[in-house]
Amino acid sequence: MKKIIPLIIFVFTTLGIFAQCDELFISEYVEGYGNNRALEIYNPTNAAIDLSAYSIGRFSNGGSSYVGIALPAENLAPYETFVAVLDKRDSTGSGLETPVWNGYQKWDYCTDNDTGDTLLYASGDTIFCVQYTTDGLHLYGTEYNDWLDLEGKANGFFCPVYNVNNAMYFNGNDAVALVKGLTVNGDGSNVIDVIGVIGEDPGDSWVGADGGWLTRDKTLERKSGIQMGTGPVVGVVQDTFAYVEYNVWGKNNFFGIGTHGCTCDPDFMVATEELNQIAFNMFPNPTSNELWVEAEQNIERVEIYNLLGEKMLVQNFGTDASNKTNILVGKLETGMYVISLFFDGDHQSTQKFIKQ
Repeated sequence: MKKIIPLIIFVFTTLGIFAQCDELFISEYVEGYGNNRALEIYNPTNAAIDLSAYSIGRFSNGGSSYVGIALPAENLAPYETFVAVLDKRDSTGSGLETPVWNGYQKWDYCTDNDTGDTLLYASGDTIFCVQYTTDGLHLYGTEYNDWLDLEGKANGFFCPVYNVNNAMYFNGNDAVALVKGLTVNGDGSNVIDVIGVIGEDPGDSWVGADGGWLTRDKTLERKSGIQMGTGPVVGVVQDTFAYVEYNVWGKNNFFGIGTHGCTCDPDFMVATEELNQIAFNMFPNPTSNELWVEAEQNIERVEIYNLLGEKMLVQNFGTDASNKTNILVGKLETGMYVISLFFDGDHQSTQKFIKQ
């Protein structure tokens, strides 16, 4: 049952208040393992904006009460981002104090807790994961991996103590918001952007067309063509979470956090966007053996080139096409390469990676 709250009667009148490229919005959302929680705020305007006039926070478990925390007194430059991360930086923390990943988490083969056997994907490839002690404490190594680092991408840390302020302790069933001011107006007119639906408890998570989780164990990245926030999105008779505005990435995916491409930016490369219409992510980068790739559509073919334009690897998937795959690159020489993914309709997306 969806809960109707007073904000509802103002939805249709307030949505038009915010113009395109005229106000801050949430450009990325991270809901990962333990306390890996983050929000990226983007300035799509041509002028600096004082962040202290805004707060970020949540409407918990389908509720209508907003718990927010003020952003700092800093000017966010045009077309730049501010990354807010949950303040859990004690590397010895466990349980509710599990630390935000800092890039030094030990990365190795995943094993079965009972048998100790190495875990494999259905394809037979080895599964890798962050390592913990039997007591659930993080294991750390000396090797730094950027793709495991959320702490290092933060511009500010928030809410270290839950009982003091729990605005950043959002889970998959909490609507997360960017608000002008510290409290929500009775008419909802100062709710600038919402991920999820205010007043609606989706259970574990809001879901996509395929029934898959969107706001739990996921990273959401606003697509580059989105130029404004949602305004107050409130549950009425059906889900109104505009998930089509986002690229949806897997759990603990921190790539791209700290920068955002948007068509509001006059320097945004339209030609590149036309080529890379289908976003994808890959990790680890740099890599020594396996390159894991996840896209928002099924991948029909992968090609890898060196910087001289020579084709070094081709992998066709045919009827086995999936939006996730791993590419074995261990035989490539050390250096930088270009990976191109091909999708239905002759769409192609490319990125660079480093082979160690």
